[in-house]
Amino acid sequence: MADSASDRSSGECASDVNWMKLPSELWLEIFSYLSPVTILNEVAFVCRKFKSLSFHFSLWTEMDVRNWVGPIINLDSFIEYLSSVIDQVSEHLRSLSFCQITGNFVFGSDKRWTFYKFSNIVKLEITKCDCVTAQILEEIRCNCTKIETLILSECSNVDDEAMNVVSKFEHLKILNISECYQVTDEGVNFIADMPCQILHFLSYDVQQFSDRSIVKLVTKQTKIEFLVLSGDNLTDYSVIDVCHRLENLKNFHMYDCTNLTDRSIYALCGKVRLECLYLQRATNVSTQAINHLFQKKPRLNLTELSICFTDAVLDETIYAIISGYPHLESIELSFCIQVTDESVEKLIKSCRKLEVVCLHGLTNLEGNWLAEIDHYLPKLRCLGMAFCSGISEEKVKHFLLRKPDLTVYWNSTPIDELEKIGDISRILRNITLKDFE
Repeated sequence: MADSASDRSSGECASDVNWMKLPSELWLEIFSYLSPVTILNEVAFVCRKFKSLSFHFSLWTEMDVRNWVGPIINLDSFIEYLSSVIDQVSEHLRSLSFCQITGNFVFGSDKRWTFYKFSNIVKLEITKCDCVTAQILEEIRCNCTKIETLILSECSNVDDEAMNVVSKFEHLKILNISECYQVTDEGVNFIADMPCQILHFLSYDVQQFSDRSIVKLVTKQTKIEFLVLSGDNLTDYSVIDVCHRLENLKNFHMYDCTNLTDRSIYALCGKVRLECLYLQRATNVSTQAINHLFQKKPRLNLTELSICFTDAVLDETIYAIISGYPHLESIELSFCIQVTDESVEKLIKSCRKLEVVCLHGLTNLEGNWLAEIDHYLPKLRCLGMAFCSGISEEKVKHFLLRKPDLTVYWNSTPIDELEKIGDISRILRNITLKDFE
């Protein structure tokens, strides 16, 4: 009887709660976890109070339209839908993101002028959108005059003419043209001549740049802090000039730079502000030069390091890294196939702040250190072991039983099958315990 009375009393208390008396601040905190589509399509129609809160500025400083697939029934309805939102939130909107579907709906429409009401945005991200051209960018430039960050990655029609337009953005600080394959030296020259100083220039997998345009870029854009370069057209001249002229460089990524030699590695010595270094496919550099880079004083300020696809990285290189950079937070040694379990075990026991460890393609590994890695690396959140054919399924399974929430990439594909697989970054998949059921 006592339990029954208690249950009845509890139920009555729950039914007596007046949820509408909760402070608006608390409702806004709850709404912040919901998607914009849910807020607009459902929450706003619950009551007058919810409708008013649904357009509160705190919920709309950023708008990510990349997941707005539901409202897209046809072009006109989507344009009307998004336009009505912008009418109410444009004053507070600072960041706007489009993906392939939503971006092509918007920028491929004759009604796209309705979207230039978001004149206060400082960040615009448009990815994989075929409709983004020089003409579209000119319209954006004229209407959105405060843009500081422009992300155009994988927009297939962004070319040198588009870069000419981009160079006229008056406040631009961050530019990402990764995988915009039509941009050449001419486009880089336009960016070099911009009146404003950019801080980030990201051009991953854009292969057509030569030393001449990169040297001009870093000669004129001397404030760059984050630089991403790709392509076997680049040589030591580019890297030496980058190191000489960019005093504030903190992030330097070099991909597919097969023509780099030890001169580039030695040029990196002394870049004490460098916090992140990526060096991929530098097949003509020596172990001696790489080891010297990590042993040289004054040391770099590295917290993130990636050296991939080179035979020059040996166990002794890992020992040099451990000695000089015990505070690393991320390390990638993928396809440095000379590395063994001995140095990896010492790495995880010495660099206790590591959060990301990528060891893809290290076929010499057996992975006995998996039994202790979670003890030594309490902050670890991602572990990559794809194509590590020597690490058994049983070891991976036992590891996942202890750390089921960790992101782990693993399969037992032999390394000689990689040519059939292609770009590993496009096929890597996180495994879970379900994969072993």
